[in-house]
Amino acid sequence: MKPELIGQLSETEIQELKKTHTGGIYAVKVDGHISYFKNPNRNEMNLSMSKADSFAPLFMFEELANVTFIGGSREPLDNDEMFYGLTNQLKTKMDGKKAEMVNL
Repeated sequence: MKPELIGQLSETEIQELKKTHTGGIYAVKVDGHISYFKNPNRNEMNLSMSKADSFAPLFMFEELANVTFIGGSREPLDNDEMFYGLTNQLKTKMDGKKAEMVNL
């Protein structure tokens, strides 16, 4: 039996989150903790990006994490070292789906 992560939800709880957040959910594991997030919608992305600042670039990721956090451990959002690891994963959500331009 593998050890449980701090904040780990049961399969039933995860299924309930999936029903509530039909745009999709994901989890990020960092340093023995697990946090659950919903995929951001446009409004949440706009809100996050409005926090972008050349003097404080992490504000954008803090906002994205806070508005999309739906459960599990909050420690990765509050602990600086854990947050840096979380930020690397949040960047992938900001990339969105890959698009391709086709010249006609």
